[in-house]
Amino acid sequence: MGSSHLKHSVPTSVSQNVPVGPSQSVSPTKVINRSETRTRAPRSLSGARSQTRRQRDEETEGVTALDKTTGHQNLRARQRVKTTLEQAIEDYLQDHEGGNHSHKTLEWHRTALGLLHTYLQQQRGITQVEEVDAPDISAWFTHMRKTPGGHGKIRSERTIQTYARSVRAFFHWLVRQGTVQDNPFDRVVFPKVGKPLIQTITDEEFERFLRACTLPTERGFLDERAAARNRAILWLFYDTGIRVSELIHLREEHLDRKRGVITVKGKGSKERRIALGQNCLRQVLSYLDRYRPNQEELTEWNCPEEDHLFLSETRQPLTKNGITLLFARLKKRAGIRGKRISPHIFRHTFAIRYLILGNDPFSLQELLGHEDMTTVKNYMHMNDETIQAQKRKYSPGDHLSTLMPGPKDSRRRGFQAQQRSQHKD
Repeated sequence: MGSSHLKHSVPTSVSQNVPVGPSQSVSPTKVINRSETRTRAPRSLSGARSQTRRQRDEETEGVTALDKTTGHQNLRARQRVKTTLEQAIEDYLQDHEGGNHSHKTLEWHRTALGLLHTYLQQQRGITQVEEVDAPDISAWFTHMRKTPGGHGKIRSERTIQTYARSVRAFFHWLVRQGTVQDNPFDRVVFPKVGKPLIQTITDEEFERFLRACTLPTERGFLDERAAARNRAILWLFYDTGIRVSELIHLREEHLDRKRGVITVKGKGSKERRIALGQNCLRQVLSYLDRYRPNQEELTEWNCPEEDHLFLSETRQPLTKNGITLLFARLKKRAGIRGKRISPHIFRHTFAIRYLILGNDPFSLQELLGHEDMTTVKNYMHMNDETIQAQKRKYSPGDHLSTLMPGPKDSRRRGFQAQQRSQHKD
């Protein structure tokens, strides 16, 4: 009886909530499992709470991110609504000016966008940027084709395409800025033009221009100075193909006398070096050493620091308009009529003759200061006929010193005789 009482008292002390009869026995494994269950329960509860907190944080972050995205979208939407065409154009021009683009580029964009703004406001009643659509752009093209330009003449297709490229770049910029969602030019038929007709001058015309630099009634040193300066200018245009804007900004320091090289600052303030031919260098140095105003003369004219290469009669730098007037006078003196001759025609002539003599389009691209080969390809296309004529003239097969076996004539006499006999029959 005593031992039986001890056996039943041990499990009662382990778990008082479970009744144990005399015939029941409790396994030690069950007791351990129950203890582990009570220990794991708080851990599971803690893990569930942590997971809930993580889910709540993720949901909060997602809502915050969504709010930020929505806020940016709403801000852009408000910007699109509030941006007028006039303000957008002004911002675009300021962006170009901040990018250190040339004054000529700014004038081009200002003219093209000004024409667009005037038309949309007066003819279509559009003042907001987001109101512009593809039909409005197409109607603007038609309007420019039918109405005369500033000089009272109908604009050429090339001029219209030039304005269209400016406006297309403007709308690309608006899309990048987030001001508009899409570019109306994506749904517009862009104006197309044929390949440009490139004009050049002949050797005879160039010689007549050089002779026209000397006045028939030349009287003194100032006339000789003007003639020497004008000849040097013509030789530079003809021998280097530089632009008017590049020539009028040449300074004395840009000429390397020892190497015979000039440093030209082109579009976008990009510099390039061009070697001068012997004839060109001789004319330029003759003007600089014998005729260009010296330091004493410049001081008398209150411009002692003036270092531009070519100066006007007032000892000031030449201007683009001054070069235009100079070419008009020389053309009239040379007696050339019915043909346009300008510094850009000299540039075309340089490019074509360079390809004929050297046939190297890649170095021509560098000398002309072009970023790509598009314009050079136009010169190559035009030069093809000249190249073929040169090939026929200097064909190696036609300049052999010995007689070669084979037919001596290029005409198919037998074929022609056969045709004549058929006609007789």
